This record gives sequence, structure tokens and C-alpha cells, in this order.
Amino acid sequence: MLKKYAFLALVVAMTTVSCVEDEGNNIISDINEIELSGLEESYYCVTGEDVLTITPEIKCSFSDTDESNLEYEWFLCNNGIDKNHVHEVIGRERDLSYPVTAAPASYLLYFSVKDKTTGLKWETSANFKIISPFVRGFYLFGDKEDGSVGLDFVSMIENRDTFVVEDILNNDLGLEGAENFLFTGHYSELTIGLWALTESGNYKVEYGSALSEFNFMPEKSDPEKLFFPTIPTTKPYNIVEMYPHAYGSANVDVSKSTRFILTDNEIFCGSITTGEAYGNPINRFSATATEFYKPSKYVFYKPSTYISYFVFYDEDSNCFTRMNGATYALTYTPKLTNEGTPFYWDQTQYEATRSLVYGENGVGNAGRSYALMKDTNGDYFVYLFTVGHYSPSMITANAERAIDLSVATDFSDADHYAFYSMQQILLYAAGTKLYAYDYARNECKLVKDFEAEITHLAMDFNSNDDTNHFIVATYDDVEKGVVYGYTIEDNQNEINVTPVEEEEWHTDLKVVKVEYRNSTF
Repeated sequence: MLKKYAFLALVVAMTTVSCVEDEGNNIISDINEIELSGLEESYYCVTGEDVLTITPEIKCSFSDTDESNLEYEWFLCNNGIDKNHVHEVIGRERDLSYPVTAAPASYLLYFSVKDKTTGLKWETSANFKIISPFVRGFYLFGDKEDGSVGLDFVSMIENRDTFVVEDILNNDLGLEGAENFLFTGHYSELTIGLWALTESGNYKVEYGSALSEFNFMPEKSDPEKLFFPTIPTTKPYNIVEMYPHAYGSANVDVSKSTRFILTDNEIFCGSITTGEAYGNPINRFSATATEFYKPSKYVFYKPSTYISYFVFYDEDSNCFTRMNGATYALTYTPKLTNEGTPFYWDQTQYEATRSLVYGENGVGNAGRSYALMKDTNGDYFVYLFTVGHYSPSMITANAERAIDLSVATDFSDADHYAFYSMQQILLYAAGTKLYAYDYARNECKLVKDFEAEITHLAMDFNSNDDTNHFIVATYDDVEKGVVYGYTIEDNQNEINVTPVEEEEWHTDLKVVKVEYRNSTF
């Protein structure tokens, strides 16, 4: 009978009912049952930013339980990451205070309590979703005080307060002189859509939702491994831009077929469906030519979820050029020609030759493109034109507007520009001052004197699909870097610009580029 009761006690203990066998005396003893509560059904944290704190409730059936006889363990379980995974223990105290460092994923969070006397364990669990701070927001790329480049991130997670993650770039290479930062989207892991362009080198930057720090990727950035021309080109290659860019708040990848990489001296074109590999430059006027014209870094196209046709600019002969076919297999780019209505594509047709100062592709007004021109007399002009999707017959010159320098204050001293595409308004920055100039009504307005150098100005459609939104970045020795969000009213009768109260972000960087990114990859 004693053996029978001992066997029953063992079964009972295994099923955690309220009895256990004292093997020394073969006596059946009551079990100290433990009831766990106080955990929510689910938790939601940002890795690298949040601290998960939980104070559980523990009730023991023995009222005189000494809690020093209890052993605690908190751990994460995620079969989706690794089928042969080991539970990641994140705490061994009763109360959990866990600075979240685990990779973004959906986990089960377990709390386990062990009675050291019996060896029995009680567990409870909750759903635990960890997300990356880098899924959606703005990269802030610029220079630190010592001249080295740095990177911050304005994290814009849905249903969370916006916050700045500082100094996320590991600059072991010691790169200096920030110039441009590009998020172009990607086709697959074969293509890296994040690039940092600096005075001391241009490199791909690793990126992904599981990262807590970003690193340069020199082994994948060597242009000698990207470009494979069969005719002489100018080396070393210095990348200055890539097109097209990711589009809209969802960052739709519009570069699944064609990507252009512009260097100081070449335009390389290729298909990235099987990786990045580029042949002969296309900035020449015939398929057999071995001389290349110097390309502008501004490329014109109609921003959308589908793009197949582009217009370029030849800085040597001051003429707009076009693709010779709506395909990535391009070999040359012929000049655009017209009769001068409303403007010439060939700028040498003017008595005072004009050259391209700045170019931008707007979203409003059917995706119209804009070019700011300056002639040899020092006068400025704006060209409005539309680039169709498929052929040069769909490239339309829409309008030309002269800028009245007697009205557009400080315009000759401007070094940053942004075209508002809903109205004929050009935003420009001269030193510390931001202006808005309506070149249709010939009206200029001082938006604000920031009393700090304006280091970046750009329209921002991508972060919120709002054609009225734009970004300004400033820097001085006291406040350091500040990034502001503004809206401009779609009003053809007057200029109204308003700051967005919740969009003011501080950084130690002298920001030269604010780049939106929305991607879980």
C-alpha cells in the first residue's frame, strides 16, 4: 500500500496538484501551490530605447512561505528566429526591469517561479512584441564638431511619441565632410539602398530593422566592383547621386528595374533585378562615342510608383538630354531640341547662355519638374516641364518664369532651394534667412530669420504624402543642429507658411541631409 501511495504521489506531483511525497519517510505531504498573476496580456517595446518593467503578484498556498526559497526566471521564446533556439534569460529577480536589447520580433515572455524544496515550477506568459526604432523616420546626416560624419535618426513609430536616436553610425573609417545620404529602396538583399556620400569616401551603409548600430560596408562599396565599362572612364569614381528614390510614405520601391548612379563624370545605368552591375556610361551622344559630357547631379522624371523615362542635363554644352529608349539597356542620351517655346532645351540658344543651378521633381501638378537656371548676366529663370513615362514625345515644356531680383531679396546669395509644386513658389535660404518667392505673382516673403545657418532645405512629400510639407535644418555653435517641419498653404493669392509645432528635433550634427525611410528590411 505504501508503494502504491508513493506512486500516486509522484503522479500527483508531476501534475502539480497539492501533494508531494517526502521520500525519506514515504509520507504524503501537501504541496505549496503558487499562483502567478499581474502580467498583462501583451507588451510592446522598442529595442534599444525602452525598459520593460513588470511587478508580478505571487500567492503561495503556504502562508508562511519564505520567498528566499523561491527561484525566479524571466525568459523570451521565439521559435521563428531559430528552431534550435535557447531561451533568452532576461532576468532572475522577482520584479523585472529589462532594458530591451533583443532583436525585433514577436516573442512569448515567460515568468517562471521554482520552489527549491520540491523542485516544482510554475509559469505564466504574455505576448511580447519588440520593434526597431529604425522602421520609420528621418535619417539626420551631417558633421560632428570634429569634422567626422555622424548619423542620428528621428524615430516616428506609429502611436508613439517621436524621439531622436543619437549617434547610430559606427564611423571607424574616420570619414569626414558629409555631402549626401541616400535611401533608394531595394529590390532584394542583392541591392543595398542606403549610401553615405562624403568628401573622404562613398560607402554603402548596412541597414535593417534588427540593427542597433549602423556600419559602413567597404567590401560592398568599391565602385570597381559596381562598374564594368569596356571603354576608358575617369577614375577614381566619386558617386554624387542615385535615381530614382523610394517614393511616398510607404517608400514604394520604384527602382525594381532601372537604377542610375551618377558620378562626377559619368551616368551609369543598369537593371538591379539580379544585383548591381553597370556597364558603359550613357552620358554620350552616340553608342560608339568614347567622350562623355559632364552630367549634372539633377535628374528629372515624374515621381510615382512607376517610372521608366528620365531627362538629364549636360553641363559641358548646357543642354537637356533624354533617354534613347524606355529601357535600362541604354547606351547614349541624345540632346533635347525645340523652337524656344516657352523655353529652349539648348541653353546656348540664348544670347546670354544659361546653366542649370538646381533641379527638382515635384509631386503636385501632374508630377511637374522644375529647373532653376542662371545666365551669364547673373539673371535667374525657372523652367516648368513634364517628363512622360515612355518616350520623348511625352516631354512637355510647360512654362518659363523670370526671377525679379529687385523683389526676391538676397536671391543671388541663396545656396538652398525647394520648389513648392502646388503653386509657383520657390523657397530659398540665404545664410540664416528663409524666403518664399511667388514667381507667378512676383511676390517675396521673409518666412523667418533663424539667426542660425540654414544647412538643409527640402520639400518632404515622402514622410506623410503631403505636398505642402517641407523640412529646414539649421546650425550654430550654441544650439547645435535643429531640424524643423513646416507646411505651406496651397493658396494662389498669398504666401502662408506655418511651423509644425511637434516637429522640432535637436541634434549635435550640422545636418546636410534629412532623408525619410520606411522599410522593415
